[in-house]
Amino acid sequence: MKKSLTLGLTLLTLAGCAHAENRMKYQNPVLDINFPDPFVLKTPEGYYAYATNGEGRDIQMAFSKDMVNWEVKGDALGGLPFWALGGLTWAPEVIQNEGKYLMYYTLRDKDSDRQCISVAESEKPEGPFMDTSEKPLICQADEGGSIDPSPFRDKDGQLYLYWKNDGNAIGLLTYLYGQKLSKDGKTLQGEAVQLLHNRELWEGNLIEAPTMHEQDGDYYLLFSASDFASDLYGVGYAVGKSPLGPFKKSPDNPIVYSVGDVAGPGHQTITTDGAGNTWLVYHAWTAGFIGDNVGKRTMRIDPIFFKNGKITFKEPTLTEQEGPIIP
Repeated sequence: MKKSLTLGLTLLTLAGCAHAENRMKYQNPVLDINFPDPFVLKTPEGYYAYATNGEGRDIQMAFSKDMVNWEVKGDALGGLPFWALGGLTWAPEVIQNEGKYLMYYTLRDKDSDRQCISVAESEKPEGPFMDTSEKPLICQADEGGSIDPSPFRDKDGQLYLYWKNDGNAIGLLTYLYGQKLSKDGKTLQGEAVQLLHNRELWEGNLIEAPTMHEQDGDYYLLFSASDFASDLYGVGYAVGKSPLGPFKKSPDNPIVYSVGDVAGPGHQTITTDGAGNTWLVYHAWTAGFIGDNVGKRTMRIDPIFFKNGKITFKEPTLTEQEGPIIP
């Protein structure tokens, strides 16, 4: 019995040492370029980050082995569908499904002249993602358009898509919607459900950028709100017991907000490190350099915790911190 206990403690100690050896320091921003609306996909090879158009690319892309050191890659998108205008490809998110990779993203519909949602497909996470659609997947033109698509796979394998109607573009309320997806992820099923809308003072004239995370039976719907080109932008969340709610917003909102030189943190996503620890990935401006004409939205990471229907996030960091455990 003593031998077994000693062996067990030794193995735990070695495991802890292995994790310690695979953990490095990091300091934000981890990607110090204009990389708005970042999404990070964890794969066996490492982490792929995708972002809104920039630097001559429709979909910006970067790769990292450790979530800290990033290498900028080429354009993830292999071209736009015939129905879309160039230059306005926003907020891509990617999910692996049935052996392929699906990218849900926002682009400009020629007919309605509104931002709408489409899906592109690739055999590899680095692309090129090809969009052969004949029309948008979602285009709520009468509600200002549709943006910020975010896919989610529930524990039972059911796929869902979340997005925002771009109501603030025409002076309307903004809603976060959710809807089931078909098994192949390319078709919507059932009816779209309005999950949340902007009604709190801190949210200003919009909520956007939905992110779904499930843990221990609780469904956390994170979102960003207020003007992205200001230090009022931040992140809040709501909690429900199913992927389509109903959801109740947290009284602690916003949980991520401007602090010191970190201005307008938001458009978040969640990923995990090699030990399964959860990390918030988000963009932010540098205070005093807010707006595309003077500044850049750089990519940052910080730990985030989910327990008993509550989210704990300390604050955006700029000093050196303990980093993710490398897969």
